[in-house]
Amino acid sequence: MIITKTPYRISLFGGGTDHPAWYRENGGEVISFAVDKYCYLTTRILPPFFDHKYRIAYSKVEMTKTIEEIQHPAVRGALKKYASDMSLEIHHDGDLPARSGVGSSSAFAVGLIHSLHLLKNQRISKKELAHEAIELEQVDLNENVGSQDQISCALGGLNYITFGGKSEWEVEPLHLTDSQRNQVEQRTVLVYTGVNRSSSDIQANLLLNLNAKSKTMFRTIELAQECRKVLSENADLDLIGEMLAESWSLKKAMNTSAITPALEEVWLKSKKAGALGGKVLGAGGGGFCLFWVKEGQKEKFLSKLCFGTYVPVKIDFKGSTCVLR
Repeated sequence: MIITKTPYRISLFGGGTDHPAWYRENGGEVISFAVDKYCYLTTRILPPFFDHKYRIAYSKVEMTKTIEEIQHPAVRGALKKYASDMSLEIHHDGDLPARSGVGSSSAFAVGLIHSLHLLKNQRISKKELAHEAIELEQVDLNENVGSQDQISCALGGLNYITFGGKSEWEVEPLHLTDSQRNQVEQRTVLVYTGVNRSSSDIQANLLLNLNAKSKTMFRTIELAQECRKVLSENADLDLIGEMLAESWSLKKAMNTSAITPALEEVWLKSKKAGALGGKVLGAGGGGFCLFWVKEGQKEKFLSKLCFGTYVPVKIDFKGSTCVLR
């Protein structure tokens, strides 16, 4: 039996520029970090005593005799690619809800591929794991997803990721002092709005007519660069709040499906409660929002918050790990 533990992620700046349709022509740059909330996958070889060959437990339970009958796309695709000769039982547990903007589908893909390699006693590096998860989602499953989530979930940490060129992507870990890390964690407020949505469907709208959105896309890259500078030079972290406020408008300009009237109301309420800035995470349309507050003001902000569910988070530096083998 194998149990893997894979973190979800929070993307700060540069989202959208990690799509191959954009970065293979223009390059992309993203800042994101993994958080201490996880996707757990328990995987074992199924004993030969059952009528079925596969048992998959997530929000539903599937028991099938063939891989082709499996309804879960990622499981079906991964088993075809990595474990077509095995009978398996796979059980999923998640700390955060699916389809909510924190990279849950990529965390699942990373954790599943990791588990299948371990079951076959195959070693795989974290970078190789990210590459394989990107290929599974974008090529095998043909999902409209970017490439930053798989990297953050596999590697962990706070990273500056560049996209484009022969290597497709490169990662620069941003090394924080204990004081900086504590400040980032204390100023970050993660709130669940309760609205589920399909990331792939919303991202499809982002990818329409990219040339007309180039000015906005390049500005999101500049914000990623500015955030990197703030963190590297230990500058005033209030600046990140101001950049997040701008990124809200940029996201709306890039994709009309990303910011709904309900989310606009959320944004107005968060500013009234004292947020310096904020963003809807992932593709948008619902799910989680991230807000940035002044130093020492998190409790005051939360006391004024009149919507959603607050989820405390810290940065995860380990990435996808095996907790039982």
